[in-house]
Amino acid sequence: MQVLKEEVRSAILLAAYEEFRQSGYSEASIRRIAAAAGMTSGNIYRYFRNKEDLFDAIVGPLYSEYSRYAQEYLQTAEGIVTGGWDVQARTIFFERVQATLIGLLMASGPSLLLLLCRSEGSKYESIRSELTGFVESLLTKTFSAAKAAAGPLNENERIEIGMLSATLIEGVAWIAAKYHDSERLGTLVEQLIDVFGGRVEKRLLVYRDLIG
Repeated sequence: MQVLKEEVRSAILLAAYEEFRQSGYSEASIRRIAAAAGMTSGNIYRYFRNKEDLFDAIVGPLYSEYSRYAQEYLQTAEGIVTGGWDVQARTIFFERVQATLIGLLMASGPSLLLLLCRSEGSKYESIRSELTGFVESLLTKTFSAAKAAAGPLNENERIEIGMLSATLIEGVAWIAAKYHDSERLGTLVEQLIDVFGGRVEKRLLVYRDLIG
């Protein structure tokens, strides 16, 4: 029976993070990871089945957390549409979404960079478009509910939603690529989300005034 040691597994993950950070998933090498960890490639395969399994061990927990929150908030947004929440309830909801996103990103550590900027060739390579789609869906549901009686969203409003969504996610990716200190990353992401939230709040107020 093989005895797997936690300190060895940790050393592999640390070396793997550096390799993925420098080379990206598609160009990363198990051989270089093994050399950096001071062991043979065969020893790595005792702990991880392949490169995908190794990458998944680093970014998988963050992706799972995102997926859980995304499902929860989209369901809540659906309640906004069907339940006719008032402006205050919608504002509180978006403040909660923003606070959760900031906390999740600050707690994500180095896995955020790998997930957003180094995952090409992995099963996570579409994460940025997936995240953009999530934000777009969230805004569409919320704005549609806010406008409600004044009619459906027009083309310009949908374009604005797309721009807001893409700007937020690409902004987070840019920050993650340039700044690796958790505290600074969190501060910058919070500033970005404040700008994003300000625009969302402004649009909701426009709908409130429109409906009267």
